[in-house]
Amino acid sequence: MNQDYIFPHIEKCLAENGVSLTTDICEEGKGAAIANTYFLQTDDGNFIIDPACGERRLRQIETRLPFKEYDMLLTHSHLDHSANSGAKVFHNSQVICHPLVAGKINNLQRNYTDVTAEMVRVFGVDGFFGRTGMLSPSMIKLLMGIQKLSPAILDRLLNAVSLALLRRKVGRIYPPTGKVVFLREDQRTDLLFANTPFRGWILGEKLFALETPGHQDDHLSFYVPDRKILFAGDLVSFLNPNDILDGCLKDTRIYMQKMLQLAESGGINILAVGHALPVIGKDQVIAYLRLLIDKQEEAFKTVEEIVASFPDKRDFDGIITKVYAHESELMKKILKINYPRSVSFIDVYVYLYLKEYCWEETDIN
Repeated sequence: MNQDYIFPHIEKCLAENGVSLTTDICEEGKGAAIANTYFLQTDDGNFIIDPACGERRLRQIETRLPFKEYDMLLTHSHLDHSANSGAKVFHNSQVICHPLVAGKINNLQRNYTDVTAEMVRVFGVDGFFGRTGMLSPSMIKLLMGIQKLSPAILDRLLNAVSLALLRRKVGRIYPPTGKVVFLREDQRTDLLFANTPFRGWILGEKLFALETPGHQDDHLSFYVPDRKILFAGDLVSFLNPNDILDGCLKDTRIYMQKMLQLAESGGINILAVGHALPVIGKDQVIAYLRLLIDKQEEAFKTVEEIVASFPDKRDFDGIITKVYAHESELMKKILKINYPRSVSFIDVYVYLYLKEYCWEETDIN
């Protein structure tokens, strides 16, 4: 765990269940921009879950690594969880991930380059850079002029800016090209835990990969049923989803409810999430999930009501303007965690809502 600050009550409970972690969180109730890295020891083997990103995290992992032989599990391919997965320190380890990661593994920087390009395509230069406050009005006007003159030049500029942001916020990318293992579609099976059905993969007698899309389409959660530990990655977070390329609002709502069902049926005593401290205890896990789901549903209902007031569901600019002007405390809080300071980008959430619930395919294209 973070050597500058120890959470003894959490660390003790995790250790009793064969789990430890390294995290950038220094205060309970706070989150971290870089995902937690978990170390798991089971009868099926030893595992690192999400090696995260950045040279500092690599040094933290080397310092705290509790075993010599292990495999690596990726909850999903977002860089803050996966960028270190091919680093030299892990060269003897298999990297196990969702089948859909196969189409992304050689272009992990798409989390910045392709996402930025898609946001500009969908929201426009002014909409994206203006609402996020990333650029001044004069710079936005300049970029709009460049776009009018040559869209290709603008694309190259956006790519360069994205790569610069990537280097500053993530650091070097180490894609796991050596021993990467993509779970096979034909080995996915029906699973049932505490009366809660999932689809997923059997990784061992006591370790399972559950398919939990929503935050991203290649998202997995890892479950140790005999210890009632769930490594939920970023499925359980707020505001979710926030990935304009691979996120799905409908799936997020379905699988967060599945997690709650599993917890209420007595299936989760430790909820290990990506950007907050692990939640310990059945009742605490249930309360945590209910709170997040309630916030998600409040945001959903707010957007639903605003969209319903517009006869033209293609009027994104009008809809998002009304969202930004909404007076609820929750929406005000959401607006404070806007892209790029956080990936919780309300424009993406509204866009995905319209795309999934309102628009025909012709509206999207």
